Amino acid sequence: MDKVNVLIDFVHKPFNFTIARIISMILALFLSVVLTVNPGHIAQSIDQLDHGYLSLLMLALSAAFIHGIGFNPIFWLWKILFSPYFSWVILFSFIASRITSFL
Repeated sequence: MDKVNVLIDFVHKPFNFTIARIISMILALFLSVVLTVNPGHIAQSIDQLDHGYLSLLMLALSAAFIHGIGFNPIFWLWKILFSPYFSWVILFSFIASRITSFL
């Protein structure tokens, strides 16, 4: 398992800088506030709510907060699950989908 951790740490090396952590925190805070203030961004009514999509979005928000505060998990699975590679793709795609829906 030590080789797996070393490989994952090497892959995550570009995200170990302060600017990447600040981006994660700002992204997580911004989307948390937007979704709390206006939950209509997720669905217009409770009948239209896609729980799988919402769960994935909440996991990505959690991962962005975890990365933003600087926490580094030890177990390799948590390193992958709470990776900025995972969370940034989901969060930026959510922002892009909301922007295109307004246009």
